[in-house]
Amino acid sequence: MRRRDVEGPPLLLLLLPTQLESFALRERAEELLAAPGAVAVEPARASYGALGRLPAVLALGVARRQAKRMRLPGTPAAIAVFDPHQVPLAVALTQRHVGAELWELGTERTAGLESEFALDLGTATDMRGVWKRVESLGIESGRLGSERGL
Repeated sequence: MRRRDVEGPPLLLLLLPTQLESFALRERAEELLAAPGAVAVEPARASYGALGRLPAVLALGVARRQAKRMRLPGTPAAIAVFDPHQVPLAVALTQRHVGAELWELGTERTAGLESEFALDLGTATDMRGVWKRVESLGIESGRLGSERGL
């Protein structure tokens, strides 16, 4: 069942692989989370690694239930993963929020996954591409017009 009754602004949804405080890319994640249209979701009790060890069909079933229970302050326009184990939840969210882009922002790419945007956030020296993509999706970045050219 696809949800079409979600209202609110377009969001950049960051699926964090760990709690923000212990995330290796915390500074970069916080930079993105400074945008009014960005929100983070920390992992559920069942870790992404545990989901990754399940057969694909079971992992997707668990992920669909997680996606269904997730309450967000808007509609995801982009869903970012940092680890291949997060893909089942990201896929379930893109099925629930039709039209949302799937982004890979970690070091590893998932074989066979067609993500709309891929960037190693840890080694990226320039965030302009991310901000342009965010703004092109209608997600509020909080950047002023003069900051967009920098």
